[in-house]
Amino acid sequence: MSILRSASRLMVLLAVTASPGTGQVLQGPEGPIEFIGLERWKASALLDAIQQTAPDQPIHACAATMKGELGFADAGVFGYLASTTSGSERYTVIIGIEDRARVRYRTAGSETIALPQSWQALSSVADEDLRALGMARELFDLRQDPETARKFAELFDADLAAIAPVWERIAALDGEGHRLLARRILADDASWVSRAIAATVLLNFGEHDAVWHDLVAATIDPIGQVSGAATSVLRNLVQMESGRVVRWDAARQSIVAVLDGTNPFAFQEVVRALTATGIEPALGKQLIREAPDLLLAHVDAEHQSTRESAIDLLKAVSGEDFGADRAAWSEWLDGSLDGS
Repeated sequence: MSILRSASRLMVLLAVTASPGTGQVLQGPEGPIEFIGLERWKASALLDAIQQTAPDQPIHACAATMKGELGFADAGVFGYLASTTSGSERYTVIIGIEDRARVRYRTAGSETIALPQSWQALSSVADEDLRALGMARELFDLRQDPETARKFAELFDADLAAIAPVWERIAALDGEGHRLLARRILADDASWVSRAIAATVLLNFGEHDAVWHDLVAATIDPIGQVSGAATSVLRNLVQMESGRVVRWDAARQSIVAVLDGTNPFAFQEVVRALTATGIEPALGKQLIREAPDLLLAHVDAEHQSTRESAIDLLKAVSGEDFGADRAAWSEWLDGSLDGS
């Protein structure tokens, strides 16, 4: 796997390309900041409010401020490394969801499910070094390419020597019993740690449609460590199961919640997963029509990777290519272009 392909998965881009998009881009303290999805807020007013409310906080940590202090229903912040003529600078994309009706996290489970002895080695990693577990999960598809994995581990100040044994512990939990247990824990267990471990175990089971459904449902788990784990696993499965087709009918409710703005941190990965797994066009169109606003806002983005993930899904379900023309995509969704 190439460095560039892996970099896109880890949200580190080597270049940022401007386009005809109409995203609201301002100059921030660390570089350009693009705002997506705003309705009542103006980008300049929001940036001022963030800086006044949390003056010592770096901009990449502003999602909590937006939700906790500024009244946003949900928010997500993504940092990219942009190449410039003088070197590099940080490019930040901020997604803001203002309407609380659009945010629908699922209810966490209430059971206490005992982890079997075979899971204890992985559970001990979560207890002792949760970051090592996260890095092992994030780089799981690179375990057969240790040199590339080492370079990315170093990029995040992680030690590959600590990650490799965790890969082995994850890969050991690959039997059918482990798959069924992971699904049950992810859906029903009250412990967020257990749910995060269960999401990690599902790295072994990308050949099952139901696992993809479970992971999308877990991206709207109310606990960020669980939704983050599920998002990371989903990103890995897209890489490891290239060309696989998934039937998404059973995941309709979770997909619409993400498309509508529940957990913006998962939005692009879910969109990419739908495209990569060949979502059936009629179903994809139905889902997008139920929650079109955030996807169309991404079409307007000036940041290339952010824009292209949305456009790729629209192209896949429509058979059309209107590029970054939001008005044309809106018209298509209204049905005037395809005769529906």
